[in-house]
Amino acid sequence: MNLNWMVMGIVFVVTLIIVMLTGTYLPNGVSFFGPIAGGLIAGYLVGGNYTDGIVNGGIPVGLAGLVYSTGILAINGNTTTLNTQIYNVSHVELLISAIFAGFLFYFVMGVIGGLIGFAIKERKIIWEILS
Repeated sequence: MNLNWMVMGIVFVVTLIIVMLTGTYLPNGVSFFGPIAGGLIAGYLVGGNYTDGIVNGGIPVGLAGLVYSTGILAINGNTTTLNTQIYNVSHVELLISAIFAGFLFYFVMGVIGGLIGFAIKERKIIWEILS
């Protein structure tokens, strides 16, 4: 397993930028595009084998989701009082579960993108060898 910190940093920043632009400059329906694009970049740039694409795509994209979901919950903190009354849980439990769900969603999308990016690179390498 090869952890490429340069690629992970690039993927983290690109994912955060795309996700922050979603809703403002991009349509709301493309919220999954940022994590998958970040994973694609990681899987394509990192090389090695498919586990490198999974790790280098999942970790930085998951951390970007963690940062983004924490920021959104910090900005929209007044909605948690309504949700705590609906779900009958404390503020802390609701915030931790929402942040964990954000991390998990982004992590899975980053893994999928990393696998796709690695597959694209492998196909390109195979075509270069065959020709």
